[in-house]
Amino acid sequence: MSTDVASSNDMCLHTLEPIREPFVFLGVCSVVVATLLGVPQALKIIRRRSARGVSFTTLGLGNIGGFLYVLNMYILHYDQIVLAGSPFRNFQTWAAAQPHMLFIWVELANTLSLLMITPIAYAYLEDDPHAVVLDIPIVGMKIDWGMKESVRYGIAAQVLVLATAWVPSLWILSREGRCEPLAAYANILGIVVALIICGKFIPQVRESLGNKGSKSLSYVTYGLDIVAGIVALLQKLFITHERLSTWVPPLFLHSLEAYVLGTNYYYDKKKFAEVTERRERDVEDGERAEYGSDEERVQSERLLQRGSQDRSAARAASPAGLKSEKKSTFSTMLDIFL
Repeated sequence: MSTDVASSNDMCLHTLEPIREPFVFLGVCSVVVATLLGVPQALKIIRRRSARGVSFTTLGLGNIGGFLYVLNMYILHYDQIVLAGSPFRNFQTWAAAQPHMLFIWVELANTLSLLMITPIAYAYLEDDPHAVVLDIPIVGMKIDWGMKESVRYGIAAQVLVLATAWVPSLWILSREGRCEPLAAYANILGIVVALIICGKFIPQVRESLGNKGSKSLSYVTYGLDIVAGIVALLQKLFITHERLSTWVPPLFLHSLEAYVLGTNYYYDKKKFAEVTERRERDVEDGERAEYGSDEERVQSERLLQRGSQDRSAARAASPAGLKSEKKSTFSTMLDIFL
């Protein structure tokens, strides 16, 4: 029994020791970046009016993993949170304790920022009436769901899983007022989160390889995630000297992200060159250029030709036409490489 108490005490964080200002500044910058992380992805989906290329499985696993990670840290930092008190009673004491909670704020901001992608992607989702078809004769079950229906069920499952994890934990913490009773549970959550981190991007790898390009997947969002992951890795290795289990799963995740972005860039650069060549060939007779394969013609026309159908005539008539052409090219690059 005493051994269990000792191990729980080792996992829980009890004190509010001084933290050097450079680390606090780095933490604040991390919160800002994490808050804005999902914005480029949301903008790219809205600009393209399509969620093609974005894996809802990866988004769902990310939502679950993110909120479970916040719960894991909330439990382990709970004694510090109690010491910090309420900002409404003593704001100075609460504010002075916040550097110890920076990792919680970073992960919460990151999770909420990426969470907003799901409803935006759903709004621009192209429905497939037979996206999920399963026949399980043993139990007499047959499933035939459309894509939007599948996403709705997935969101409901996420809410159920997170409510099951969070609600009892908050009740026990409010009753006990300390970290120790849930320290072992927090450790289990950490293992679950590590498994989710390792596996959540695999569906996105499959989606990107199938599409042969980024489509609506954002380079900026996942590029920033890779950079932030490298910074966090260096912090864990050389500053906080954390255990192997805390940085190996994120390293695997960011390696997959880098692989997907590299593969997408190869295909997108190739397609952009084809677009440019086709546009130059078609501009003389005023035809609209295409982007990608025939099945994407409707979307590519919307992306590549947002100006007048008589762009070529305006381009030949005045310098303003040349400016419009450059703007259209920039807009195309933004739609592809955002």
